[in-house]
Amino acid sequence: MPNREPASREPVARRMPLPSDLGGIRAFFDQPPIQHLGLELAVCWILECLLAQDSYPTALMHGLAVAHPKLRLSETVLQQALSFLDQDGAISSYSQRCPSRGRPRRMLHLLDDHREAALALMDPWQHWLEENEHELRSGCHATGPGFHPVAHAAAGHRSGVLPAGC
Repeated sequence: MPNREPASREPVARRMPLPSDLGGIRAFFDQPPIQHLGLELAVCWILECLLAQDSYPTALMHGLAVAHPKLRLSETVLQQALSFLDQDGAISSYSQRCPSRGRPRRMLHLLDDHREAALALMDPWQHWLEENEHELRSGCHATGPGFHPVAHAAAGHRSGVLPAGC
């Protein structure tokens, strides 16, 4: 039997087309790529939404894209954040029938005994949003933790592979 190496579990990075000239590089900075939230920021986004009202996972993802057009939340990170909140005892879920769907929706609810802790995270979350969205609008790249570039790795890092601690 041949000795086979285990398949790599590293995410596959999306390849961006190479710029045709230096103007193409400038365009990258004028219109930075969409950024994906990491676990910590995803938890804050979910808490912000659940402080306002119960919601469901797909609405959380779509709501981020509407409220903050340069930010996205992957399904994987969303599920990790929901698992984190569930294990912490901060959220519960229930089924809600929807007339337009065949099966009930899994609705998420922030438990009352975690509202105060969730509210305490809203000031730092809003501060982070203000700082980083300003940088995105102005063409600079955010460098804070939890902010994952989609197609462009930082110098010295492989595309799609985040440094430890992110």
